[in-house]
Amino acid sequence: MQIEAVVFDWDLTLWNSWDVHLDLMERTADALGYPRPTAVDLGKQYSRPFFEHLTRFFPGDQGKVVDTYMDLYQAAVWQENRLYSGVLELLRQLKTDGYRTGILSDKRQAFGAPELEFSGLGSLVDQALFFSDGMAPKPDPTGLQELMRSFGVAPGRCLFVGDSYRDIECARRAGVRSGAALWASVEPERVLALEPEFRWKRVEDVSLAMKLGRD
Repeated sequence: MQIEAVVFDWDLTLWNSWDVHLDLMERTADALGYPRPTAVDLGKQYSRPFFEHLTRFFPGDQGKVVDTYMDLYQAAVWQENRLYSGVLELLRQLKTDGYRTGILSDKRQAFGAPELEFSGLGSLVDQALFFSDGMAPKPDPTGLQELMRSFGVAPGRCLFVGDSYRDIECARRAGVRSGAALWASVEPERVLALEPEFRWKRVEDVSLAMKLGRD
């Protein structure tokens, strides 16, 4: 494949935040007196930056909304490791085979960095960029371009793997190769409509396509 670096999205690609997020949004709605959002509606808005996502469903006092969600999040998220099956093995094999590895996510740094540390993947990821103030969210390619510069890798030798249409569009704008992580995508039709170069229904399919561990 002539790939030197593989960059992943975080949520719904490496880390299963969906189930806990559904529960937290329902509990936040109950605590603040809003109607419970449906899974379908949440899925349509899930790839938005976090604060935009919350505001879409809970348009009131955002300080109170964020504090309520965060209190519930802190009590729930550390109860189990939420990596998808096969992710740890995939990252280990990528590093063994000499690939540079990165994460580019629109999840806020305050959420994503502790999750990455808790997941046990930290030593297998060369650089992780979670969203912080001043960053442009995907599909803006700036974050992906920053990772490529850091790795010293040309766009044609970088692969970006993600579950969202924003990930695939980000890859297109940056001129890098794209892989659709369909094992947990909540918008597969929108993802496939952008015609990603690779389409994977299982985490294990990435290893097979890249012929990892065969040298």
